[in-house]
This record gives sequence, structure tokens and C-alpha cells, in this order.
Amino acid sequence: MHPIRLSLAIAAAAMLAACATQPPAEPGNHMILRDLSGKLVMQFDYPTDELCAKTSAAMRGTVYKANCSQTSIAEPLRGHATLRYTPPGVLVEGHYVDLAACKALTATMSAGVELIQACRAK
Repeated sequence: MHPIRLSLAIAAAAMLAACATQPPAEPGNHMILRDLSGKLVMQFDYPTDELCAKTSAAMRGTVYKANCSQTSIAEPLRGHATLRYTPPGVLVEGHYVDLAACKALTATMSAGVELIQACRAK
């Protein structure tokens, strides 16, 4: 095996072992996203804590601060949409500050994300 691939395999195995032995730093299935100034942008309700944590980790380095929580935020969110993440083929509820923000943020979806139910007011 190539030395670089071997190093990556060892690093991946070490990370998996560390994850298996440590509790998650931010447990919960509600991912709350804020802009860099701290203003609430949206919340996603994932079916599992694990999927929330993976998606939150993928958000690092973007224009959002993302964290997972056991409880939904208390602030009112008035725009809602249903998304499907493929893989793994699960439905996720998205909650946005208002209907206009929902429509703007769902106009173009990332690869692997499909808009299932268009934005609606709540």
C-alpha cells in the first residue's frame, strides 16, 4: 500500500476509535445556523444526532456557524420547507426566519439535497 494511503487509513481508524469512545461534543438533532455576526438564519431538524453532527461538521469553513442541540430554538421561524438528503435518503425539515428567506435559501440546492415540499408559511 502506498505510504500516503497507509497514513490516511491509520488516521481514519484512529478518528473512528476516538469517536467511538468519546461522547459527542454537541449532541442533538436540531442544527441551528447563524451568520458570522450571530444572527439566526435557519434550523434543520434531522432524524438522528449522528446526521446532524456530520452535517454540522461539513458546515465548518462556510459563512455559517452551525451547532446541534437537543431542543429547538425558541425564536419564531416563519418559513418552512422539506428537504431530502441523498444519501442517505432521509427527509429533513428546514425552518427559516421568514418565507422570503426560505425561498431565497432553497432556490439553489447543494448536491445531494432535493427540495421535496416548497416553502410555506407557518
